[in-house]
Amino acid sequence: MCSSASFIAGAGVFLFAMFAVCASLPAQERQPLSATQIVNRMVQAETAAWRNRQHFLYRKEERSNRTKGHLWEEVVVETSDGPMWRLISEDGKPLSNSQEKAEEKRIAYLANHPGEFRRENLRRKNDEARMPDLLRELPKIFLFKNVGSKGDYTRIAFQPNPSFQEESYQDRVVHAMSGTLLIHTTDMRLCGLDVDLDHNVLFGFGLLGEVSDTTHFSLAREEVIPGHWGTTKIRVHLDGTILLMKSISRDVDSSQYGFRLVANDLTVAEAAEMVRSNKF
Repeated sequence: MCSSASFIAGAGVFLFAMFAVCASLPAQERQPLSATQIVNRMVQAETAAWRNRQHFLYRKEERSNRTKGHLWEEVVVETSDGPMWRLISEDGKPLSNSQEKAEEKRIAYLANHPGEFRRENLRRKNDEARMPDLLRELPKIFLFKNVGSKGDYTRIAFQPNPSFQEESYQDRVVHAMSGTLLIHTTDMRLCGLDVDLDHNVLFGFGLLGEVSDTTHFSLAREEVIPGHWGTTKIRVHLDGTILLMKSISRDVDSSQYGFRLVANDLTVAEAAEMVRSNKF
């Protein structure tokens, strides 16, 4: 979102020229984009947005393994080092005095020990850093088919590309997936994703582990404030084992709402103060 004035001016001239050329073409020469072209443009838009992403304050409701099956409502503030969150209710009820004290103690500790906060979020941050590479791989891993459009939205089905060469366990799992993408074709942004595993995925003939075909993942995204998109719903069911014994089952059902932009350079202490104040 930030670039030099000369770049912007040059890009503006280029885009104006392209628009003028396209406007002069007969209607029959403007071919609709193929499913793969739409996905490629979405990947470009999402990659650029990820690199220039903004931070938000929002509310979150989640029921998952993390919440031990309870419905948690939290206030979340994003920082460059990860999200700072504060629990404000459980199963629709305000926190007890002991729960409030425990939350205050936890948040105060993280505010005073930012290194620990960063360590807690290191895995998440590493996963996020791999996102651009994963997005770029999508057109190689899957075959795409346009299954319908309505207004600004196009739904695209995807299935494994048989010519894709798997190089890792992650590739093996991803390549076993199929589902649909919902893309806002004006902004070329991802609005929805539904994924199922076509078959069980075995590691080491099942001796090292297995991911079950009951695994499912879905998300919904929308323009949460003008010009900025965010994830508003996530549902995950992951079923499997590692080394025959250890379960890797995970269930997540979460919703995010009430998004507000915050500064991108918030410190851990500043984020802690924001979730403490709970001025929402």
